Amino acid sequence: MPDIGRHQIPGLLLIMVPESRDGIEAVAGMSAEQAVSGDLGWFDLYDFLRDVVFRDLVRPELLIPEAERDTELLSRCAEFTENLLLNSTQPVASAVFYQLVEPLYASEELLVAAIPLMLPETLQVTREDLAEDRLSAPTRAALADYLG
Repeated sequence: MPDIGRHQIPGLLLIMVPESRDGIEAVAGMSAEQAVSGDLGWFDLYDFLRDVVFRDLVRPELLIPEAERDTELLSRCAEFTENLLLNSTQPVASAVFYQLVEPLYASEELLVAAIPLMLPETLQVTREDLAEDRLSAPTRAALADYLG
């Protein structure tokens, strides 16, 4: 698979996660179809990943009770993240890490909800970067099958 370029990301997100439509339109100030097919002058990769993917889709879904989570949505977001980590240039992969993976470290609740849904590359990157010794004992226990 050829590298996914930064300007392909909004279109890829819209295809993989149609629920991103409203966020794309809010950030771009135009219809999602126009936003992903034009010159993308509105597009900042870091802001887009943070605002549309993490803040609008992933974080709120991870923070609701597990029984109410849309695991299908979260799975597609995990697949989107994994695709970008595996099939993009280093600058894009770095942006994905800093805006979609690293923010999970701010909350043990987010980590416990997200790590079981991670695909192999994302989990590997998380395992390499996460300071497990800084996690509480209950969190380490909850994630033992994934981190150990």
